[in-house]
Amino acid sequence: MDRFTVKLGGSEIGYLNIYSDSDWYYSGRYTDSEELKNRMKELGLDRDVSSPGPIVIFDRLMRPENIKGGTRRLIYTDGELSLERIPEQTGDSFLIYRVGAEKGEEGYSPKKHDAPHYEGPKTPEGMREWASWYQFNKMDDGTYEAELDEAWWWGGGHNDGGTIHALIPEEWLGMPWKEFISNVLNLAFARHYGFTEEELERKDGLKEFFGYVEERE
Repeated sequence: MDRFTVKLGGSEIGYLNIYSDSDWYYSGRYTDSEELKNRMKELGLDRDVSSPGPIVIFDRLMRPENIKGGTRRLIYTDGELSLERIPEQTGDSFLIYRVGAEKGEEGYSPKKHDAPHYEGPKTPEGMREWASWYQFNKMDDGTYEAELDEAWWWGGGHNDGGTIHALIPEEWLGMPWKEFISNVLNLAFARHYGFTEEELERKDGLKEFFGYVEERE
């Protein structure tokens, strides 16, 4: 299956799924903008669309001449309408931290990576928040993402949280190494959970994972 983000005039309006059996499915997103709602309605993109074959408006857009150059990501654009393929993980990843990992194991860190949660009148007393794991993934279009799983707990024994996936902008890979990892730590709330530049610098093989053969000046 291929998945695409659908944008209209730069605004994300929905998603297109193309399944292996050639079924196409478009799912529209809600917007408060009346102008955007009207334009979506004109294009027939204000509602979900399911088709046993190509959806005409997207089939016309997905032509070779509409592929945006200069990027690893597959992006089709024609006027105000664009499709950006959502890349899939390849299975090649670099683990930075795994909760409970012992010294010498993959993902070991001496820090627990707890973080202070939001404090306010609606915050349950005794709430804790921590990272369960933190890693980087190679995607099938040659790009990378940061992935962090967060967990919350409060006195009643209820657990919550979720896994955060954040694509790393391609242009960051042209930065000097230290600047690159400083930027990456701003993704997926990594800094919030106490991860630092020094911690990433200590990880043997991480620089090579991102294709940094030599230090860029």
